[in-house]
Amino acid sequence: MNNIFNFRRFSLLFSKHTREYYKTYLLSVAVLFGLLTAALGFLCYVSGGAIQIKTQFSIFFLFLLGAGSVFTSLVFSDFGDSRKSIAMLTLPVSHFEKYLVAWIYSFVIFQLVFLLSFYAVDFLVLTLGSSGKGEELKIMNVFSADGEHLFVFQLYMIVHSMAFLGAIFFEKIHFIKTAFVVLILSLVLILINQPMVHALFDVKLQKIVPFVNLGIEEAGRYYIINPLPSVKPLMLGLSLTFAVLLWIGAYFKLKEKEV
Repeated sequence: MNNIFNFRRFSLLFSKHTREYYKTYLLSVAVLFGLLTAALGFLCYVSGGAIQIKTQFSIFFLFLLGAGSVFTSLVFSDFGDSRKSIAMLTLPVSHFEKYLVAWIYSFVIFQLVFLLSFYAVDFLVLTLGSSGKGEELKIMNVFSADGEHLFVFQLYMIVHSMAFLGAIFFEKIHFIKTAFVVLILSLVLILINQPMVHALFDVKLQKIVPFVNLGIEEAGRYYIINPLPSVKPLMLGLSLTFAVLLWIGAYFKLKEKEV
């Protein structure tokens, strides 16, 4: 077990990684702040000082998945550089410890930093937009009691696992290659899903979204069929299983790396 994980060795590696890359990470946070400010500031301006909750969530959704996938696709970039890869592979630490540092930064720390950044910018923009108008601030609560927004974290888990595997699987232009593979797989899923659903339902179908809902038209009326609440735990379990399998695949791909 000591050859796989040692807390002192891991903490030294984590500290080393932080010291070497903190400037890059701080610059990335500054860029994220700037882009969020530009997007939310523009929406606040065109809407007269207020941003609808749905619009705030749309920005949260797009930036979390977009920025997260780009950041994750770069966590193993050192292995694509012959000089840096030698230094990484010869470090007296296990592959699992290297893997764990990358996973913690790209999955845990990124989400925490993103949450803090989004709410700081959202609060600032909405406060400035409503100043002098006496309007109540309406800030989106992604952890609301009804849980309607929590699916974004489930989706990020899936996106992260794919980007994480792509980051170690491909040596160059990780994000573009991973995005291309995901696009192809998504198209294949849609092409397979369409005839399967048509074969199961003897009605006129208007909207087919895999794993989400189904739109049908009957007697001139339009209906949306959503999964039963009892199905949600099953979907969460399938998503978690899918993500864990990709994370495991990324670990074994990292273990193949040699000097």
